[in-house]
Amino acid sequence: MPELCVTQPLAAPATTPAHRLPWSLAWLALGAFAIGTESFMIAGLLQLLAADLQVSAARAGQLVLLFALSYAIGSPLMAALFARIERRRLLIAGLAAFAAIALAGSLAQSFAQLALVRVALGLTAGVFLPTASAVAASLTAPSLRGRALAVVTGGGTVAVALGVPLGAWIAGWGGWRMAYLLVAILAALGALGLANGLPRQLPREAQDNEARSPALAAARQPGLLPALLTTVLWATGGFSFYTYISVFLTQTLGFGAEGVGAVLCAIGVAAAVGTAAGGWATDRFDADRVARAFALMLVLILGGLSLAAEALPRSAAVPAIVMLATLWGFAGWGFGPAQAMRLIRLAPAQAPMTLSLNASAIYLGIASGSALGGLAIDAIGVGALGWVGSACQFAGLMLLMRAARSAR
Repeated sequence: MPELCVTQPLAAPATTPAHRLPWSLAWLALGAFAIGTESFMIAGLLQLLAADLQVSAARAGQLVLLFALSYAIGSPLMAALFARIERRRLLIAGLAAFAAIALAGSLAQSFAQLALVRVALGLTAGVFLPTASAVAASLTAPSLRGRALAVVTGGGTVAVALGVPLGAWIAGWGGWRMAYLLVAILAALGALGLANGLPRQLPREAQDNEARSPALAAARQPGLLPALLTTVLWATGGFSFYTYISVFLTQTLGFGAEGVGAVLCAIGVAAAVGTAAGGWATDRFDADRVARAFALMLVLILGGLSLAAEALPRSAAVPAIVMLATLWGFAGWGFGPAQAMRLIRLAPAQAPMTLSLNASAIYLGIASGSALGGLAIDAIGVGALGWVGSACQFAGLMLLMRAARSAR
């Protein structure tokens, strides 16, 4: 993946006023929306997939793990492999490839075929999303980079709020293959939009020796590995709860499918608001302070979910858990733009690689959170999911506090 030279200060392109975000960010967000819809909607399609492909629901659930691991492991490798390719070309080709692979997914006739599709989609997403974030930062003035990152990550957030329910509705009407066809169409539209709307001349890439060895250059940056571990803990804590949210709501509150769907929509809307708020706050305040504030919120929110489930009567637990789950969507996604900006500042000349590593850390957290949540349910019960998530967030907060002390 090409290197982003974000030496200070990096001005926005001349065609974009310093106080405005460029319209080309909308096409990057559409690509993130298509990828986010595919990556998250699979959880809502497990029953349909299991029945059609004649596998158990547990085995169908392995499709989530395959995507997460292929993204986590493949993203930095693909970043190094494609480091010399011009970023505009890489974004367009990556999103077009994602569309083609999603179309192949709609034609899959066996679990093995769909599993291969999910691995390929994870690798392709690992090329597009970090590059899109790096390009978004390079296209804007320093004072707007937090909001630019929020626009791109917001595409994935909106996928949680709109794309996932839309995919589930289409799958219920025309089968899960129609949902994959929808993703292919969205990705193809995004690729066309990038071809026509992305500037021909992006900010030039670094050309020094370290730029030719992006993984090595990024690894040398002080504080990078603890920051990436913070990302892993954030995602682990969040997805140890979110992966099993339907089980949590069903067993603790007695919610049915409609109640679970309503809570998921509320979380999605709150996540979209949180992403925008996180981007604004990152531009307005210091990214480290914003990250610590959201991490503290997550510690309290996730702990509160288990406390409400285990200590309150159902009449009080229902509004408390619904409110806390919605707040989790706000704080969980609000953390993202601040953390991305922290990583860019730690290694400004290796931004694509560091963002690739951050994306890998997120998906490692998703995979580990899913496994940890399952173990917690078996060992201590579904009501304890919030305590487990809160403990992970607390560990991440301690790393953020340590980084703040080191900076001082």
